[in-house]
Amino acid sequence: MDWSKAKTILIIAFIVTNIVLGYALFNSQRIDEPTLKEDFITDVAKLLKEKDITLNTAIPKEIPSLGIMTVEYEQRTPGDLNKSFFNNTAEGVTVNEGVVLFEKGKEKLIVTDGKNILYLNDDEEEKYPSLDKEEAIYISKKFLEEKGFSKDDMKLTFQKESNGVFFLEYSKVYNGIYIEKSYTNFQIDKRGVKRFERLWLNEEKLSENKIYISTAPKAILTLLTMENIYGKTIDDISLCYYFDPVKHKEVDEPEKTKQGKAVPAWRIQFSDGNEVILDEY
Repeated sequence: MDWSKAKTILIIAFIVTNIVLGYALFNSQRIDEPTLKEDFITDVAKLLKEKDITLNTAIPKEIPSLGIMTVEYEQRTPGDLNKSFFNNTAEGVTVNEGVVLFEKGKEKLIVTDGKNILYLNDDEEEKYPSLDKEEAIYISKKFLEEKGFSKDDMKLTFQKESNGVFFLEYSKVYNGIYIEKSYTNFQIDKRGVKRFERLWLNEEKLSENKIYISTAPKAILTLLTMENIYGKTIDDISLCYYFDPVKHKEVDEPEKTKQGKAVPAWRIQFSDGNEVILDEY
């Protein structure tokens, strides 16, 4: 007997058996999970409708799990930002503890704790007379490149035009999964970027051990208690890593937090751009 060949066959057989058992176990979990059954999901949709909450997306039907992620706020020094925004030609003034203001002409840059960035431009010159959505997105991406921000870890999750002003919101993503709460927001009109806000998170480490959380149909029942979202439309329901700085506060000052643990949660995106994170259920 060719033992080498026989062992190869046995190994392959074990692998196939494990795959089949794993598949069977996964499907049995799905079947046994009552909150993933069609009747339950239908009832959830009806309850939401009673509160005038419209579903414009499918409710995920998975048994959700993610690892715990260590995240850290993106930090840039005022000097670095002065160079990126003004080529080191703006004067910086310390307005308050941790707050630095740069001004040049009609432009302002406010940096708080090295992580909250607010840029304002009151220039009245129209540079983009035929501005549309596509051009506004292009302007935002060009602005990010010029100021030294990467576009590789973000996704445009909301866009709206109102009275000639385009509102764009980008969210942080890691391997296709959102990391909340962080944001990069723009207000752009025919004059260009009028307002830019950024508070960004960077992933540092991801635990291999996964945490299972409530299914989406069960989790979103929490929305029934939130009167402020009655009448809204849900556009997206996604798993995310959620970092709450209040839970990692330093001496009762959550704004001073630099890093912490992001846990699995459900991210609910509404058609008006607002979001709700469901992480306690």
